[in-house]
Amino acid sequence: MNKKGARYSQVMKELKNAYEQDYHFKDGGILGSMCTKPHPAALKAHSMFIESNLGNPGLYPGTKKLEEKVIRMLGSLLHNKNAYGHVTGGGTESNITALWIAKKVTKKKEVVFPESAHFSFHKACDLMDLTPVEIGLDKNYRMRIDEAEDKISDKTACVVGVAGTTELGVTDPVDKLSDICNEKTFLHVDAAFGGFVLPFLKELGYKTPDFDFKLKGVCSVTIDPHKMGMASVPAGALLLREKQYLKSISRKPVYLTGVQACISGTRCSASVPGTYATMKVLGRDGYRRIVKSCMDVTFYLSKRFKEIGLQLPVEPEMNIVCARMKNPIRIVKELDKKGWKISKTRKPRCIRGVVMPHVTRKVVDDFIPELKKVCRKNGEI
Repeated sequence: MNKKGARYSQVMKELKNAYEQDYHFKDGGILGSMCTKPHPAALKAHSMFIESNLGNPGLYPGTKKLEEKVIRMLGSLLHNKNAYGHVTGGGTESNITALWIAKKVTKKKEVVFPESAHFSFHKACDLMDLTPVEIGLDKNYRMRIDEAEDKISDKTACVVGVAGTTELGVTDPVDKLSDICNEKTFLHVDAAFGGFVLPFLKELGYKTPDFDFKLKGVCSVTIDPHKMGMASVPAGALLLREKQYLKSISRKPVYLTGVQACISGTRCSASVPGTYATMKVLGRDGYRRIVKSCMDVTFYLSKRFKEIGLQLPVEPEMNIVCARMKNPIRIVKELDKKGWKISKTRKPRCIRGVVMPHVTRKVVDDFIPELKKVCRKNGEI
């Protein structure tokens, strides 16, 4: 740190320089992110509440009421108007918290989840000395129910199903997991991405699987408003069926107001009004239009992939589309040099596009010729 304060203008110049080095959703080159440019309502609300800290909720009763409203709205979206929970920093925090609760409630140590699960589950197991029990995938890259049923035991603290896998966007058979768990085994659903997609796909007439509190065995659900919810970052949420789950991890610090039932102490709480404002302004109709638009572009990208000779491991079930590659790492690196930020998958080996609201048909039309050149150069087509 410098001894004397620097000029404000000089610091702002440095910040602008750093900002210009970043990639931005508005530029159109980001095709691999599950986030997008926040809705204007989120940006306005976030800046308005920038000093809020729900780690000390007694000082921010207005923000606390907004969080309760957000949880009720999210609960209603996921078939539980009486859900409990908190806004978190994102899917990782929500998933870790869910496993923390499962460990406290069951006093057990094994966690059953599919190979396709988010890395946060391995992180949670490492942090809490839990034993991961990975389940293989079927031909459609969903969790194998027969194997899961064999490995769920009296040692199981939690079973995890994914509604919208990070890599391929497929949904595990959560309905079957619910039947197996049968309200006796803690069942957590990671719908960080799918939570703001699947309900609206169903409203649009798509045949989508049940995955949320509509299923009696589901105990908790992760959903991320800062993904397809278009809220400001960081905005995740963990929803719980029972109040006792929250009580199991609650703490009441003597030097703070209120009760804490989160991993984070200090919380970036501006995302709470950011989420509230976006959900209220858009409503179900607004989200339905956004999801439809993203799906239209997804099918268009899928078609363009096929036109240049690429194969898809699965047809897109939500706004994620992948194409098989012999060497996806090389393709991603070469596209990166051209300003295209696309991602890759582990199993199967693919390049992966996430069609968020900032990805338009024009973006696809600009991207495909560049992809075709790179693929030809590297013998992929």
